[in-house]
Amino acid sequence: MADKKVTLSVVLISWNQLDFLRRLVRQMLDQDYDPADYEVIIVDDGSADGTQEWLQEQADPRLVILLSKDMCGRSTSRNRGILKARGKIIVMLDGDHTVNRDFLSIHAARHRETLCAIVGKSDFADHPDFVALNHYLNNGGAVKLPQDAPLPGRYFLTRNCSVPKEILLKVGLFDDRYHVWGGEDLDIGAKIEDAGVPIYGESNALAVHHHLRPLHDLLVNLYEYGRLGVPYVLDRHPRMFRELNLDRLLPNPFEGDRFSNLRRLLHRLFMLFPFYVCIKFIANLFRRHKLPRWIFDYLHLRQYGFGYIASLKSNKTSADKDGNTY
Repeated sequence: MADKKVTLSVVLISWNQLDFLRRLVRQMLDQDYDPADYEVIIVDDGSADGTQEWLQEQADPRLVILLSKDMCGRSTSRNRGILKARGKIIVMLDGDHTVNRDFLSIHAARHRETLCAIVGKSDFADHPDFVALNHYLNNGGAVKLPQDAPLPGRYFLTRNCSVPKEILLKVGLFDDRYHVWGGEDLDIGAKIEDAGVPIYGESNALAVHHHLRPLHDLLVNLYEYGRLGVPYVLDRHPRMFRELNLDRLLPNPFEGDRFSNLRRLLHRLFMLFPFYVCIKFIANLFRRHKLPRWIFDYLHLRQYGFGYIASLKSNKTSADKDGNTY
């Protein structure tokens, strides 16, 4: 099998997800797709929970195991898997998902129709304490558009997607500057969009996400994404300033403003700590019920927006210090 070409290469990344990974690997090896026509490349990013030892015991010839001693990050891990892949189509998954037996068949069928990138449906698993947040997350992105409508690059999700390898190589793979949560999906999606490759959603290719993150942890991650990830996004894709709605908070340095200074001031005031605490309290209090989308839209923008503002202040401080040395 080592020299045989395959159609699909599943690049599956994992970090300290042993229990999830065991289940997902079983499901990937039990697909209704031709076993001789796909491989599963598992890239473990320095796990310390027994994952690497378990992976070394697996003997199925379809499995390709890539282990890292130290944590390298999601972008570097995906790039390692893509470069190792022998398949024409790269299917990407995270190790904390579960899939149905027809998962690979559905992805493969879409690529027989046209040259494109596919974003599968990635739902967070049901849990009584995450009803509000999961309802918001499960009904955003590609779900908001008709299935046959091309998706904007910002809707690209690498935890369930498929892309021809030639396209990923053409756009330069993942940017390994992204070491914190968030940003690498948006960046690669925008690069695929810029390359003129259509991106489509495929709701039948379902992967269920079992890593449920409490609202507090998500908001911390969003702030760090704004502080450390968004500057890289804007460096390569200036149009994302508007698409991320940052022009609601700051003047747009890349194109004409949609909002007046007064409206931006009002937006910024509404994002201040007292309002933020109240909205966050409501989201937590009613976490077992479905809530209006604007609540989580607000919390998302507030956190990554203020994270980005913090990065601008940090850069200005550094520039001032550098200027004082001359």
